[in-house]
Amino acid sequence: MKPFVSTAGYIAVLCVMLFSSILAYLKIQGSIPVVSPLQLFTMIGITFICMLIWEYFSKKRYNHLHHIKSSFQSLSSSNVYILKSTFYRWLSLFIPFYLGYFTLTHHFYFVHNQAFAPTILLFGLFLKIMLFVSPLYIFITLKLRGQHRYEFNDYALLTLIGLKSLACTIFCKKQVASFYKNRRVKKVFLVYLVNFFFITLMARFLVQEYHGFEQMLQILLSDNFTQMHWYNKARNTYFLLFHSLFLVDVSIATIGYAFASRWLNNRTKSVDFTLSGWMVAIICYPPFNSFLSGNFISYNTPATHAIITSQTAWAFIFVLLILAYSIYVWGTVALGFKFSNLTNRGIVTTGPYRFVRHPAYAAKNFAWLIDNTYVFTNIWATLAFFAWNGIYILRGLTEERHLGQDSSYRDYTKKVTYRFIPKII
Repeated sequence: MKPFVSTAGYIAVLCVMLFSSILAYLKIQGSIPVVSPLQLFTMIGITFICMLIWEYFSKKRYNHLHHIKSSFQSLSSSNVYILKSTFYRWLSLFIPFYLGYFTLTHHFYFVHNQAFAPTILLFGLFLKIMLFVSPLYIFITLKLRGQHRYEFNDYALLTLIGLKSLACTIFCKKQVASFYKNRRVKKVFLVYLVNFFFITLMARFLVQEYHGFEQMLQILLSDNFTQMHWYNKARNTYFLLFHSLFLVDVSIATIGYAFASRWLNNRTKSVDFTLSGWMVAIICYPPFNSFLSGNFISYNTPATHAIITSQTAWAFIFVLLILAYSIYVWGTVALGFKFSNLTNRGIVTTGPYRFVRHPAYAAKNFAWLIDNTYVFTNIWATLAFFAWNGIYILRGLTEERHLGQDSSYRDYTKKVTYRFIPKII
């Protein structure tokens, strides 16, 4: 039977572009003084709801076509038991979340960096959801999705086990070995670490990409745009499309990191436990990439000069760049609710993943290559440039090493044999 293919990511594209365009237009027309991060997060919330609705009806239609009956099973026949279980699970999830929230609102790296102000706001919204919405959600889930097959990797249960074991390790000096050897417990705590690290970044990236989109849209809607030289029109149009694409990318990433559920079958199956896997992933994001760029492998620091100076050539390059970044974002869209770094939340074989196993990395490296040809005028800039390209290749290889533990991925590699470029490599 053909597996159910989620298309919620494509609904996210329509929602994000519609809502962000409306917000930007209202701002440009003066109907609203400024677009706040709260309004952007509201946009993400509406997009999330639209994705859920689309997913529900798509799954319902799929089940109808394939004569699949939805099965609902309660954790227990006793509502009192479910209420008790709901409380303990909620508490176990709230503790690590609040530790993350406390870190975000008290650590100097976040507090003294204005770029993280949207992140702090987002976590404040999450706190309200955890307090007032999640208990009801947990109860309903245990009432209707209480099958034992879900319990084995339940985040809340594993967190409870981990917290109990950690307490015994600290206070009783017992169970030290079991705490460090329990892979499922280590997995869930690494999931929290991954989500905390990336959501803090996605929130600030969301605001940055929206501001870029708004600025370019304002230029294109201005009276001066019609009087611009054709090259300036092409350049501004390119940047509008660029920010539009990455606004979609960051929005879906934010939703993916923020929500995992039995209902969506997107909970983490495994996490990369290797140091090399983590290093090549987080080294591509702040503050680690800034440290490397500023001190070791910056291809903008050495003295270089432009190779391509023709405006016609650059107009053609703009087209290639948009095509490449479209493939990159297409990969994010295809993942949808399963988007995440360093984790396996289910193997996706649709979208660009039908052709190569790492379309996003290949597309980004190609885009960098044609956008930064000036690096080839300096040997040190060239070496730094290819070092960064090499890091993204290593990301693909370390991901394959991790995902290869899943039999579904091994079957996928037999069907899609090329990693980066179809028919070549």
